Amino acid sequence: MTEVFEHKYMVFSIEDGPKVITEALNTYGAEGWSLTNMVTINAGEHLVAWLVKKTMIETPDPQTSKKNKISTLWTEESE
Repeated sequence: MTEVFEHKYMVFSIEDGPKVITEALNTYGAEGWSLTNMVTINAGEHLVAWLVKKTMIETPDPQTSKKNKISTLWTEESE
């Protein structure tokens, strides 16, 4: 298994208010995302939030894959 980090960003309008922003961030937090940074853009009209999430990716084992392929080729299919 290999550990990788996914990144995403979200853009919020200041007019939405803190409740909408907090609810959105909490929703993503429940899925494992963490807030890493937040900046204002467009003269303070919008907020951009950067999120990160640690993910484990299963790396294939070449020997096991080869054995499975050979086994599939030499196994009789039963109906």
